[in-house]
Amino acid sequence: MAHTTIKVDSSVRDRLAILAAEKDTTIAGLVGEFAAHTPTQSERAELTAKTLAVLQEMSGYVPSPEQDRAADAELARRLGDAA
Repeated sequence: MAHTTIKVDSSVRDRLAILAAEKDTTIAGLVGEFAAHTPTQSERAELTAKTLAVLQEMSGYVPSPEQDRAADAELARRLGDAA
């Protein structure tokens, strides 16, 4: 396996070290886990399209772009209120 170096500020490195220790792994393991389980923008768009297709198939409901934006805003508001 090839290795590479990623340059980050020391404060970022220190935080990554803490997070890795809390998960009983290394910084490399933490970064690898993040990369493996964080979807790319195109993967998120594909999942969104599939979800909307299932929603339409199951309920006949197809939200307009305005309804979609309003739902996103409401979710963000509720998550902000919960914090």
